[in-house]
Amino acid sequence: MVPAEYRLANLYEKGAGVQRDAAKAKALYLKAAAAGNASAIHNLAVMLAGGRDGAPDLAEAAKWFEKAANLGVRDSQFNLAVLYARGDGLARNLEDSYKWFAIAARDGDKDAAEKRDEIAKALKPEELSSAKAKVDAWKAQPLDAEANTVEVPDAWVGPPTKTATVDMTRAVRNIQAILNNNGFDAGKPDGQVGQKTTAAIKAFQKSVGQEPTGEITDGLVRELLKRNS
Repeated sequence: MVPAEYRLANLYEKGAGVQRDAAKAKALYLKAAAAGNASAIHNLAVMLAGGRDGAPDLAEAAKWFEKAANLGVRDSQFNLAVLYARGDGLARNLEDSYKWFAIAARDGDKDAAEKRDEIAKALKPEELSSAKAKVDAWKAQPLDAEANTVEVPDAWVGPPTKTATVDMTRAVRNIQAILNNNGFDAGKPDGQVGQKTTAAIKAFQKSVGQEPTGEITDGLVRELLKRNS
């Protein structure tokens, strides 16, 4: 499940419930980003720009920021505008910088509005007119619903919500409890995806004919819910 990959990457990046591992976070973000998860695309770009798990790669970061920006991620729009203004990772282009600051400002970003106005002063009248035309012509690309939302049982995490705000610690505790109740030793239900929990997930997946990856997927959750009695 793509949203689960994004959320797990976020946990590894922050060290929340699992040992912090930038390499794992980056790999999971990349996998989810390739499938179209907007938050993963943005976070991957941030990791690349900041040099987490390696040297900074502004050119690659710019590519992912642009993908997320076109999906409507405001922080990516702002960051992309900054890169265009500075010429970091891509050719300096004040018209495109204005465009992305303006689009972010249109969605309520006050800092972006200030930057937009600063860039406008540096543009020639015809350049400003061209930049405004780009803003007017821009439309966000549609999000892939399957790649960007997740439905987790209300009893696990409360009302249905976007992946970014799902309480994964609570969800993992429920996964551990169901595994334990069905004879797969996941250890104490503490909400942490440790070695014991991963081994239990692999054993359960193998028992139901799934690939034993040890990862929390949509298919895993469905099979566990069938046995949650």
